Amino acid sequence: MRISATIPDEVGEAVKAETDNVSAFVADALEEKLARIRRRQAREDILEAAGTGGGGTDFNDTLRQMRRHSDRG
Repeated sequence: MRISATIPDEVGEAVKAETDNVSAFVADALEEKLARIRRRQAREDILEAAGTGGGGTDFNDTLRQMRRHSDRG
């Protein structure tokens, strides 16, 4: 997929100084950012489930279900 983005000149220059493959660099950075977002959401979901007691369900069962539906497999 092709995506266009505007970034500050100094950021673009720093990336070009680090790598010859800017596309791969940006793709890696975006994947890392998405992983951080997903981990943060998972932590929030776990804390919410733990704080509510899971609505009468076993917390470990809730955690297993969350893992099944995540990209962890």
